[in-house]
Amino acid sequence: LLLSGITVALATALPGTFGPLARAGSTLGVLFMQLFFAATGAIGHIPTVLRVAPSVLLHTSVQILVHFLVTVGAGRLLRIPFRQLVLASNANVGGPTTASAMAVNKKWRQLVLPALLTGIFGFAIATQIGIVIYKLLLRS
Repeated sequence: LLLSGITVALATALPGTFGPLARAGSTLGVLFMQLFFAATGAIGHIPTVLRVAPSVLLHTSVQILVHFLVTVGAGRLLRIPFRQLVLASNANVGGPTTASAMAVNKKWRQLVLPALLTGIFGFAIATQIGIVIYKLLLRS
């Protein structure tokens, strides 16, 4: 956790220093994203989920649907472009890999990096918040 926080802070504070690493980082990122998708897809089997835990699938589907509707509803009120809302929702639910992959697939080239960074920022913040909540719950 500490290392992730330091990395994000340094890359944000010193873009000139870390900028030259972008091309290599992007190439490695795509490679590791493909490995991630392959590994995740290899363990997923929807018929098994439907047989073993249909209530979990239903609960998760409702959560994601409500999240998406609230995001799009609030975004429309704030006049945020739909493609940005969809990517923000994707980054929130699926993380940086799925959000950036969606931006690439939709040919929204200018939104690939923001999608990736939104997902990474979410991981960095949510992990810290989760640890604090965990420690608070342990005390009660």
